[in-house]
Amino acid sequence: MPIGVKDVYDTAGIPTEHGSALFRGRVPGRSAEVVRALEAAGAIMIGKTITAELAFLHPGATRNPYDLERTPGGSSMGSAAAIAAGVIPGALGTQTNGSTIRPGAFCGVVAFKPTGGRLSTAGALEFSKTLDQVGTFAGDVASVARLVAASAGDALEEWWTGPARRAPRIAAVRTSDWDSADDAMRTRFQADVDELASEGGPIEWPPLPPGLDDAPALIRVVMAYESARTLGALARSRPADVSPQAREFFEWGASISADEYERAIRERLRLIAGFNEWAAPYDAVVTPPVVGEAPARTTTGDPRFCSRWTFVGAPTIVIPTGVGPSGLPLGLQLAGARGSDRRLLGAAAWAASLLPAPPRPTLVAR
Repeated sequence: MPIGVKDVYDTAGIPTEHGSALFRGRVPGRSAEVVRALEAAGAIMIGKTITAELAFLHPGATRNPYDLERTPGGSSMGSAAAIAAGVIPGALGTQTNGSTIRPGAFCGVVAFKPTGGRLSTAGALEFSKTLDQVGTFAGDVASVARLVAASAGDALEEWWTGPARRAPRIAAVRTSDWDSADDAMRTRFQADVDELASEGGPIEWPPLPPGLDDAPALIRVVMAYESARTLGALARSRPADVSPQAREFFEWGASISADEYERAIRERLRLIAGFNEWAAPYDAVVTPPVVGEAPARTTTGDPRFCSRWTFVGAPTIVIPTGVGPSGLPLGLQLAGARGSDRRLLGAAAWAASLLPAPPRPTLVAR
């Protein structure tokens, strides 16, 4: 199986530059652990896929196959666009906030981020040791399950036993960011929930566990503090090679006190426990993946609808469903309790069989 590998994973003898002039010409001698696992399973790495600068916010050169003036999302932009364009059937990405789910939604492909820590990030760029997680992209849920099983070096049945054989138990949440979503995203989400309910029975709307709505602010504290200490010194030494966005973020991170950071880490642990208890009864929790259709190429998009689930390390997957007023994909995000990856993948495959997938990109279809 030919695959693409996001250019934040070390690949032996092949440049790995993290989308940044800071690492121009860097050629590692050993591949990242997940790359070695994939190659051992028979994958053929045909190339590196473009990442946003340092897997953060400043866009790389990749465009959205549905509209070349739109972003494919970030930071795993090249991986998502390559799947959407039909260049490759599978690809690796990463997610520290919304870097797998968001580009998956914008490009109309399946993108899956397993439970935090379940796949090794050894040999990948460290932006935030607490939050960095492996992501995978493919054209359908079964393929992404096979890809992640191979990435982990696991037997397939540890991740995938097929679509749910019964209607899964599903919860739906809007979160406090609901009003930030545009009309098309809100309408699409409600239509998806209604369709799943019509086929599988009532969908529950439980209130979020206490404090989880604060996660978008907390995740930025942890990201800023940790990235300032992994990448900040290098960025300060070569400011001309770093975007203003990244420089400002590292500077803010350097100003965060150890006490504030440690409070955020303690709150994360509390939220993980509360989230797992809250989510355990459900096969999947559905929520919007993005604010709306892909915005202009000058940005990688807003991660707010991913932040809560990434912060607690929940497995999350986006499946393509419907399009917005400009004909660009929207999608549905499903999350699960930590460790419930196989159950979540089964629920996602069941949902994907019922919901309207977007057409292929016109540019590709021609």
